[in-house]
Amino acid sequence: MNREEIVEKLCREDPQFREWKEKHDELDKKVAKLEKHHPMTHDLQLEIEKLKKEKLYYKDLMERRIAEFMRSKG
Repeated sequence: MNREEIVEKLCREDPQFREWKEKHDELDKKVAKLEKHHPMTHDLQLEIEKLKKEKLYYKDLMERRIAEFMRSKG
């Protein structure tokens, strides 16, 4: 089972993982939208950095769950 299949399986079977993935994807869209603003203000840059850190938090949670899944199936 490859990584993409594991993510799909966890999204289907693990409500917590699905919530993390949805939050991560939502933050990704917000960051992309904000990065298109011109001119970029200092406050906007700080908001983008805050969102990126939050996004990374969810990414880390998902990566840990993926690693746990792989260890349990390996």
